Amino acid sequence: MLSFFKKKSVNRDYYKKLTKLLGFKPKNENLYVLAFTHKSAESLESDGYCANYERLEYLGDAILDAAISELLYKRFPSADEGFLTQMRTKIVNGKSLTELAKKLQIEKLLFVKSSKNITERIYEDAFEALIGAIYLDRGFKYVIQFVTQKILVEHINLNQLKFIDTNYKSRIIEWSQKHKISIEFCTDENSDDSKSFISKLKIYDKVIAEGNGYSKKEAEQSASKLALSKIKADDFILEV
Repeated sequence: MLSFFKKKSVNRDYYKKLTKLLGFKPKNENLYVLAFTHKSAESLESDGYCANYERLEYLGDAILDAAISELLYKRFPSADEGFLTQMRTKIVNGKSLTELAKKLQIEKLLFVKSSKNITERIYEDAFEALIGAIYLDRGFKYVIQFVTQKILVEHINLNQLKFIDTNYKSRIIEWSQKHKISIEFCTDENSDDSKSFISKLKIYDKVIAEGNGYSKKEAEQSASKLALSKIKADDFILEV
């Protein structure tokens, strides 16, 4: 394998933590080392290849969607497409994946230049990269096994989740239509961080809530959630 992996050799303690997290013995440890390597700790190989988790993250994102979709399809045999999509979104959104990664204590396996480099986004990205590594190492069957045990059994109750409404944007739009109030979302790239977005929710041209996220959708959901909390606290109407 690449010399990168020799530099980041997996000692016995690391292997034990990895095996405990996975729930099975990996065939190719190097894939998991790569899945947990942030670009701040990557090394540039002689062939110009940068060794970090970004490619595995790309793969894992798609595989995780497929795994969750299959599990939900089987779990709710009479549910329509809309319900299944909403349930999947509740599970695989950035905030949810970040919280899952924290519960799984992924930070103990991460290779980063400094602990200061560990951000909310890194938790999400590393979790998706882990799914990609499992898929390449043991196949889709083991992805299903991992997702079932580590997500749906240990950390997420689907029967409870289906009653939780996390589509804050939809709720604020419904509220505005009910009260005949015009709202507008102004969402742009964050000038301080080109990889994130900031959304301003306006009512009558007045900004009443702002939200951040790593996608426009996430930023608008964040702004909508804050606006709804103001409505619930009776602060909102006074400000309009």
